[in-house]
Amino acid sequence: MKKKLLVLGLIFAMVFTMAACGGGSDDKDTFVAIDDEWYGIDCYQLDSTSGFTSMVAAPLFQWDPDQGKMVDYVCTNWKVSEDGKTATFDVPEGMKYSTGETVEPEDIVASILHGQEVSPYNSGYSNIEKMDVDGRTVTLHFSSYRSELEYYLTSGFLVVIDKDELDEMTDEELMWDSHPYGPYAIEEYVSGSEVKLVANEGWTCNNPLAENHGAMKIKNVSIRFNVEEFTQTEEFKNGTVHFLGGLSSEMYKELEGMEGVEIVDSSYPTLDYFELNTDKGIFQDINVRKALALAIDREAIAATSDGMLKPAYSLVIDKVQCYDENSEKWFKENLANNPDEAKKLLAESGWKDTDGDGILEKNGNKLEFTFYSWESSTDMIQKMADQLKAVGFKLNIETLDWNYIYEKISDNEYDSGIECLAWAEPMLLFDLFYYDGTNNPGDTTAYRDLVDQTAAEADPVERTKKVGQLQSMMYENVNILPLTEELSYVAYTSDLKGYKTLSDGTSVFLDMTF
Repeated sequence: MKKKLLVLGLIFAMVFTMAACGGGSDDKDTFVAIDDEWYGIDCYQLDSTSGFTSMVAAPLFQWDPDQGKMVDYVCTNWKVSEDGKTATFDVPEGMKYSTGETVEPEDIVASILHGQEVSPYNSGYSNIEKMDVDGRTVTLHFSSYRSELEYYLTSGFLVVIDKDELDEMTDEELMWDSHPYGPYAIEEYVSGSEVKLVANEGWTCNNPLAENHGAMKIKNVSIRFNVEEFTQTEEFKNGTVHFLGGLSSEMYKELEGMEGVEIVDSSYPTLDYFELNTDKGIFQDINVRKALALAIDREAIAATSDGMLKPAYSLVIDKVQCYDENSEKWFKENLANNPDEAKKLLAESGWKDTDGDGILEKNGNKLEFTFYSWESSTDMIQKMADQLKAVGFKLNIETLDWNYIYEKISDNEYDSGIECLAWAEPMLLFDLFYYDGTNNPGDTTAYRDLVDQTAAEADPVERTKKVGQLQSMMYENVNILPLTEELSYVAYTSDLKGYKTLSDGTSVFLDMTF
């Protein structure tokens, strides 16, 4: 983020100094937030959503990260058959769209069929071969059970749209003119700038993580986006904005500790990791790869970020479904924070400092490699370079746009490079870790078979164990290594009550009031 270089005039400064910080808007019937841009409300057509999109398009179920399972929300009573071939759930009576039409089980079926046609994520529920409706109960028939479905059912990419609208509207019309089932409906959309929402008085739900299951207490919402950082902070401080999503480190430091301001961790699981080329160069030797891993102090690396990073010792981090704490413990004990063991492994492989420059050599070659980094991560990679230098490595940093880094890795034209995955469900992660199809000694038939077995496991406890086994298989090769977890924060005024963030970064706003 650019540092703010704007100098305030004296009068301007006095106005904001005198304002009650975090006091909120005088209009207690309107919630004003600045957050990510909205690109539509037919979530089936979107590849990303804002945190507040679920205000107008609620997911079918809620993920409870503390229990590690799906719970009720719009729909209820999720049950998977013992053989994993079918699942049933109920569509409660009494739910109404903002149009006044009643939510029917047939709407759920039509919505999922719509998603199977248009969604960029339709592979996550392409295993649904048929759907039946019996009264208020919907039955899904699977070609095989795939655990990814649970993520989509709770993530906001599977929502309810009236079947009549799906039948009558084009995909383009559905993006802004449809009326998904949610606590609010769009009153006005200003392209690239703002959406104004009004409460859906026919809204009811069954979310056990909220107390309010009826119409929202705050009747009007304004979500603004594409607002410059300085303006965001000052409007928040003078009370015209109640909520800021995605604080930069500068905004965090400015607002931290202010009276009337609440700052909470809203981090979506986002892993920074890096890959080592085992086909050529120094990383063909597994001892060299292990030495590199052992030399890294992730606590010190995360400290370069002003609180926007934390150490990652697992490829499936703790906010991802089916997180396995034993995998994190094993990695921390065996592949991290042990520079003395790193030096020992390098010596065993014949690496020595023969010219006294601190960099080890072997057969006339330096223990040297290039690390592809994006510009925003340069500070933490420089810290890693310093740590590696202490055990005899020379790391050369080359900054590239993220897409070029992926291209270099995919073309096998690299020594090492940083990558990032942001996703809350493990099965897609296990596919994407080996996305490039080259230079992946762990991408074996046994690995792919276990991925399929894990996805087909309906029991979340057993699935978590298999997620741990998959990570163990990856760690055997020491070529894809976790580095840091990216953090994000939101701020809201203390007069806003009832907003909460769950441990996986998910927002629950059903109880919000002033």
